[in-house]
Amino acid sequence: MKEIEIHLTGIAHLGEAIGKYDGKVVFVPYGIPGETVKAKIIKDEGDYLRAEIVDLVEPSFFREDPPCKLFGVCGGCSFQHVTYSYQIKLKEIVVMEQLKRIGGFENPEEFTLLTIKADYPYNYRNRADFSINRQKLLGFKMRASHKFIHVDYCHLMHQKINEILNVLQGKTPKRKTHNVTIRYGVNTGQWLVQPEMDTEEIETGQKNYTEKLLGHEFLISAPSFFQVNTYQAEKLIETVLKYIDGDDRVIIDAYAGVGTFTVFLAKKAKRVIAIEESRSACKDAQINIKNFDNIIYLCKKTEEALYEHSIDADAIVLDPPRVGCMKEVLEAISEKRIKKIIYVSCEPSTLARDLKYLGQKGYKLIEVQPVDMFPQTYHIENVALMKIE
Repeated sequence: MKEIEIHLTGIAHLGEAIGKYDGKVVFVPYGIPGETVKAKIIKDEGDYLRAEIVDLVEPSFFREDPPCKLFGVCGGCSFQHVTYSYQIKLKEIVVMEQLKRIGGFENPEEFTLLTIKADYPYNYRNRADFSINRQKLLGFKMRASHKFIHVDYCHLMHQKINEILNVLQGKTPKRKTHNVTIRYGVNTGQWLVQPEMDTEEIETGQKNYTEKLLGHEFLISAPSFFQVNTYQAEKLIETVLKYIDGDDRVIIDAYAGVGTFTVFLAKKAKRVIAIEESRSACKDAQINIKNFDNIIYLCKKTEEALYEHSIDADAIVLDPPRVGCMKEVLEAISEKRIKKIIYVSCEPSTLARDLKYLGQKGYKLIEVQPVDMFPQTYHIENVALMKIE
């Protein structure tokens, strides 16, 4: 394919740098805005082009050598070549562009706060999902081709997970599977490996493990979701709590999981109604909330619970999956005229979409607080505060 010289002027929401050539937008992975690069066009999508860097003509001041030998190959990281402080800036740009383009907010910089940075830009993940090949080696599948890559060390994983990874290399799972999951309690030292492996070097096959956040212990079963960055999860909880005040006597915690926000909200409110549809998370939550008598836990879909139960609440905390909230959830919130919405999101585009809808229902966006839960990747967590006008 054709080679071109292109000046990169912006960043796309999936972490690719962008520029223009022959009137078309060009997406260039592993580029940095401000750079001039020689790139090879690898695909013409009609309205836009995709290219890969062949050479750096004028590299960015913010470019650095990535520590991982698999960077650019495995596809799990998008920003190891960018200094951490500038990664944060790029993510803030993406958040504001999504709020403006999708959300329709004219001046998002007026209410978007500076990002809460990670103290540990590497070795922060408490969960790893590895593929296992026929030789019983553990690794990742390449994002584009699904080709297996043997991995002996991942710079995003907690050091303990890397230690366990090396113990498990070449070991046989005790049931037929193509995947091995390792989870680690950073503040407890406990771990979970699924499935059980044929080794006596470490314990495997645990059904659950415990982790602590801000001093509170959580039981987490193998299928249950839990934030992958323990260090930043504590900052995320503190961010949510700063938006709760004395007027928030009854709070709904929607998509509550194992009770990560629930238990802390219960310390500030008269009553908390938690809603979660995952059976394993609901079961874990019953243990995690057992010392609180002001929590009602509903094991249902959020949209069903909001319509079926006549809940009068002062505030609602939303922490939906990446796809955002179903329209029925947003409709129920606006119909109940819940005064305050605290929306936790790991996807700026669906957050912007949902904030726009709520804005049309009379809610005013007060501020957006980015929290960098996923350094070295393009992902960014946000906490948005809305109030009824």
